[in-house]
Amino acid sequence: MAQQHHVDHTHRSHKGRVWTYCIVGIVLVLAAIVANLAMKNPELAEKGVATIAGLPSWAFPAMAGGVGALLFWIGLKIETDWPEYTGAALIAGALLGGEVLLGWQNFEIGGISAIPYAIPALALIILLMIANAKTK
Repeated sequence: MAQQHHVDHTHRSHKGRVWTYCIVGIVLVLAAIVANLAMKNPELAEKGVATIAGLPSWAFPAMAGGVGALLFWIGLKIETDWPEYTGAALIAGALLGGEVLLGWQNFEIGGISAIPYAIPALALIILLMIANAKTK
């Protein structure tokens, strides 16, 4: 009798998750750097977005949010986790971009300056919780 070859699917699944978390970590670090630059110089961020292909300043965060929502939805339908996580990060980044464009101080409800930071972070955490709950 021929011996059957056993493939350890748990190892492969674990390796895929490690790569997913690495990609998400890199995206989050890059988003934090971009957000920091935008907060330090909001005029430059606003003018920089306005000069991209002549689009209005709100178009870039709207497109990023739309692409993020599409990626997140696709990620819920397939086995790999990276589309969900990338989509969630894009949505949170679009929220952050919208806050910067609308005026960071407008989101400081009740004088609490942490609320503008919390809105994209909470959106990211909630989307990641949904993604983990619906992962097949």
